[in-house]
Amino acid sequence: MYKILLFFITIFSFQIFAQTDSTSSKIKKYFAAGLSIGNTDPINNFNYASFPSIEGGIMGKYVSLGAIFGKENMFANKDSRFFYELKSTFFIPFHSFSPYIVFGTGAYFENKFNNFIEFGAGFSYMPNKLGYFVQYSNWAKSNYITVGGILAF
Repeated sequence: MYKILLFFITIFSFQIFAQTDSTSSKIKKYFAAGLSIGNTDPINNFNYASFPSIEGGIMGKYVSLGAIFGKENMFANKDSRFFYELKSTFFIPFHSFSPYIVFGTGAYFENKFNNFIEFGAGFSYMPNKLGYFVQYSNWAKSNYITVGGILAF
C-alpha cells in the first residue's frame, strides 16, 4: 500500500514540475540539516526525543522532493536506529517566506522493515541562498517540531 501511495505522489510531483514555465522558474538543488524534537518530556528525555537529520533534494516553483537520512537519538548509543525518508513538500512562495505542507514515507535501517508516514506543515524563510525552516509533523505515530537550516544552490 505504501509503495502505491509513494508512486502516485511521485507522479503527481513530476507533473507539477513539468507544468511550470521554464523561463520563470528554475529547479534548484538544496541541502538542509534539521533537529526534530518529539512530544515526550524534553527535559528528562531530550536525547531520546531528538532526531537529527540531513536532507538533500531539488525544488521547483511550488514543489520540492528530497531524501532524508537521520538517527533516532541525539547522541548515538548502541540502541540508536538510523532512518531514511523520501519527502515532498508543496509550498506557496511569498517573497522570502514560504508556508508549506509536507508528506513523506520512510523506514528505519534494521533487520525487520519498520516503516512510517510523515505529514505536517511548516514555513521556511530564505532571503538569499541560506535560510531556515520550522515545521510541525507527525511521523511514526508521534508529533514533532523540527527546526533547521537550508542552503539552496
